Parts: sequence; C-alpha cells; structure tokens
Amino acid sequence: MASNKMSQTKLEHLLKKKKGMSFSDYMEFVLFDKESGLYENHEILGKKGHFITSPLVSKQFSYCIAKHYIKEETLDIIVELGGGDASLACDLLYYLKDQNELPKQYIFFEKSDYLIKKQKSIINEKSINTIVDISWISDFKDLPSEAFIISNELFDCLPTDIIKHVPGGYQQAYINKDFKMDWKEFDFESELSFIDLDLPKDLPYNYVFEYSHAQKDIINEISEFLHRAYFLIFDYGYTSSELYLKDRSLGTITCIKNHIMDFNPLSDIGTKDISAFVNFTYLKNILCRNHWEIVAFLSQANYLINFNILNDINVNDIDELNAVKKLIMPNHMGELFKVLIMSKNMKKTDKNYFMKNDIIKL
Repeated sequence: MASNKMSQTKLEHLLKKKKGMSFSDYMEFVLFDKESGLYENHEILGKKGHFITSPLVSKQFSYCIAKHYIKEETLDIIVELGGGDASLACDLLYYLKDQNELPKQYIFFEKSDYLIKKQKSIINEKSINTIVDISWISDFKDLPSEAFIISNELFDCLPTDIIKHVPGGYQQAYINKDFKMDWKEFDFESELSFIDLDLPKDLPYNYVFEYSHAQKDIINEISEFLHRAYFLIFDYGYTSSELYLKDRSLGTITCIKNHIMDFNPLSDIGTKDISAFVNFTYLKNILCRNHWEIVAFLSQANYLINFNILNDINVNDIDELNAVKKLIMPNHMGELFKVLIMSKNMKKTDKNYFMKNDIIKL
C-alpha cells in the first residue's frame, strides 16, 4: 500500500501544478514513473503478479516463435521489445540451441529498471548468458541495423489518450485534481495520424475510443534505426472494422489487479495495470508509412497451429494440454490475441507459411 500512497500523493501534486493531465500522461505516470510506477515497484507477471502472458502459459508459445525464426531469412540478432520476466527469451533460446540455430546476439529493449534486474537474474540463474551474447538497451538509437524483432503484449500497455466523438468534432479526456475526467475540445482531425485510425464514417456521437501517440512514436523510432528487419507483434485487439462496434462505445480501457479485471483506471492508483485494445489497422498504417511491408495478419491460434503446436505437445501431459488449449481456444487467448507480421527490406519469397492470412481485414 506504500507505493499506492506515494503514487497518489505525487500525482495529486502534479495535477495541482498542471491543472489537469491528459489520460496518456496519467497512464505514463501510473505505470512507468521511476519512483512509484507499477512497472517499477510491483511483481507484474505470473501467479503472484497481476496477469499471465502467453510465454508463461506454455513454453510451446516461445517454441513456435523459435521455429518461425529458423524458417525465415537469416537474421543474426533477435530483439525483444519489453521482455517481461525473460521467460520467452529463455525458452526460445534453449529451443534454438537444441536445433543448432542460435542467433549471434539477443537484445532486450527495456526501460523498467525493476524488470531489467529481474530479467538479468533469471538469465543468470538459467545460464542463458553462457550460450549466447545477451545485452540490454533502453534507447532505440542503440538498436542494430538488422534484427528479428519480437513484441508480446507491448502495444496494449503504451500510454493512450481517450477521445470522444461529439457533435461538431471531438473531445479529449483530462484528469482533474479530484481524480475525475474532464472533457476538452480537441482538434483531432488536424492530427497527422488521425486518418491512420481508420475510424468509421458513421461513428455515433458520444462514442469513446483510444488514440495512442506513444504507439506511433515507438514505430517511428524503431523504423529510423532499423534498415532490414522482421517484426512480430503479438497483442490483444482488433482491426478497425472489428474494433469500433456499438458494444465498445465506452472505450476499451481495461484494468487488472491480482488477476481480477475492472474498468476504472482512476481507482486503486498505482496498484493495477491499465491497458487498451490495440487497433491493428492503426499499427499497420504507421508501419507502412515507415516503409514496412505486411507479411501476415492472423489470430494467435492460427499462428501457433501454423508452427505445429498441436504436433509437438505431449498428449500424455494433461497440464500441457490444458495450457495449449488456453493459448489457442477462441474463448481464451486464441482469437482475441492477434499476430501482425511486418518486414523491412527483406528478400521477397514465394513461401507462405500461413494457412490463414487475414491481411484483407487490415
């Protein structure tokens, strides 16, 4: 509770000083502030944390990414954006070692000091640093010019603003000193990336949705320093045609604390995760503007099945069977989680590893 109190006290001071704060600034502070942010002070992942990601559900998730890495045109460096507790890296690298396909280097891009410390501890504990060169960076300018990039549940937790469509235009949500939302006029259509959201022309009035400038900034920065690359994005969300439905007219901001979900980001400040559904059309449009090409877009279930997850599991291991079911079943992670695959300056090939490819939906 101490970090919660410290977070709220510091936030109260900032809100009085700034006379309000955009929701993206609020989210940035609550999650990533170096002194009191959730990602700097709490166990986030696993049964003792707030939520469980795919690499923690089953090693088979990471094995499938390893098989994908082997199949693609050779890239000697793997970069993971936001490495969590390093489970994905450890399982992937052990698989690649067994296949004699290790990269020359594995790089974690991570800004959380707390997570870097945890990742280094696990890497050392499992002796991963003895089989491949491991390093950490926190600035995109330190990226290699060529890499196989993995991001798992990164984009959903990047700071986002909350926008409302109203008669005559749009409004943006701000947090006031009383921890309530105020709405202020916002010339949203003048934003350069407004068109990239691909909002429906008949969007109803008072419809609330999210707009993340941080997602655009990260893609722009990555693209500036990477000349040749392959980019796998795993996250939960939809294409624009599937996202802006009547049922989601109040927005998609979601909070989770101790594996229990709620929809109030202004309560229990500093003690729960905040995220929003990813608009994959938006990501694709920004990437294409940065000269990336679409390789594939598919559900997590289809991605994992393409890389033979069902063939490689031990059918006599009930726990493993149940874990894989969670990864691929529609009522669990199989359909809500998607995979967007992009390439930049990679040699084109006629090979198509994906039996179902929903690029048309983007």
